[in-house]
Amino acid sequence: MTMWINRKLGWLAGALALAVAAPAAALAQQSYPDKPIRLVTPFPPGGAADTLARALAKSLNEAYGSTVVVENRAGAGGTIGTASVAKAAPDGYTLLLGNVSTLATAPSLYTKLSYDPLKDFTPLTLVGRSPLVFAVNPGVKASNLRELIDAAAAQPGSLDYGSSGAGSITHLTGELLNVNMKGAMVHVPYKGSAPVVMAMVSGELDMGVTQVAEMLQQYRAKQVRALAITGNQRLSAVPDVPTAAESGVAGLDATTWYAVVAPRGVPQAVVDKLQPMLVKALENPEMKKRFAEEGLILESSSPQALAELMRSDIPKWAEVVKRAGVKLD
Repeated sequence: MTMWINRKLGWLAGALALAVAAPAAALAQQSYPDKPIRLVTPFPPGGAADTLARALAKSLNEAYGSTVVVENRAGAGGTIGTASVAKAAPDGYTLLLGNVSTLATAPSLYTKLSYDPLKDFTPLTLVGRSPLVFAVNPGVKASNLRELIDAAAAQPGSLDYGSSGAGSITHLTGELLNVNMKGAMVHVPYKGSAPVVMAMVSGELDMGVTQVAEMLQQYRAKQVRALAITGNQRLSAVPDVPTAAESGVAGLDATTWYAVVAPRGVPQAVVDKLQPMLVKALENPEMKKRFAEEGLILESSSPQALAELMRSDIPKWAEVVKRAGVKLD
């Protein structure tokens, strides 16, 4: 009898605790956000991702009077900072500004990756897309992408291309182009895009694959020539540069995309408040104009559309990684 009473009391105590906790949790979700939000960018300060994260944080702060703090947690191609967000409390106060590298190509590049992009995150919204550009030093005679392909095919190994590092999205996009050349180009990995651009300017490198913003200054100064961009439409930042498809080269629609995700398990009530906040912040006219001039098109999405983008890009890049034979651990 005593045991039965103890069990009954224990059950009542648990039920009472749940009854008290439920309204408290609901109240916390209703008042969200009532403390600073950390927006983690898994790359160093000064790069494209960091610049975008800080602009987004500023837009959120101005639109809602909230406090969004950007935190750089760089290392291992962005996977260290990404893993830290996967393990953070799912309360909506820790977010990740990830990109195609951390959320789509990493699973194929790292055999010991400590997170699963599809299982460990709550997708919120796409943030933007940045087409990549195939640029050459002025000494390269090819005036368009088709001529470059023909030149490489005629003399395999005579042309090289640089990327921001082995396994980077610029490397993998270069490999997509190299398929059209039957592997005729030689890949040269650099530590970042700035050295790639400088190597083209000096004539050390034939071709480089970078984001448009990363070579825009040298392009406008006619220190490099842009042959084509990826994606399916021209950019206002470089209106005279055709897409690869316009140049007669199919299959080069790869872009660097950025997205905001949260740890898995964030309450739906928080998602329903946070996601529209992010979308509205991305509609800031000044911010959209600023990034468009640099070759990055801001673009929001539903959580479902972002999830589908990740699901489709992971196997697509896995094939490229396999073909390139790249492993980073």
